[in-house]
Amino acid sequence: MRTLPPGMCLQGNLDPLLMVVGGAPLAEAARRTVAAFAGRPHVFNLGHGITPDATPANVETLLRAIRG
Repeated sequence: MRTLPPGMCLQGNLDPLLMVVGGAPLAEAARRTVAAFAGRPHVFNLGHGITPDATPANVETLLRAIRG
């Protein structure tokens, strides 16, 4: 990321299978993704969206993790 212009917005993907796993692995991976892009514009997203087997509780876990 050091070679990119400082104001360039980046998009970081989270493995959507973590939305099925949930719990601590999901929260930790989300926080690592946010931390990796700290200090610059960033769009957080799931690599391929939310799969049908992801639970609403795991969506809540993700949102709490990325909102800090």
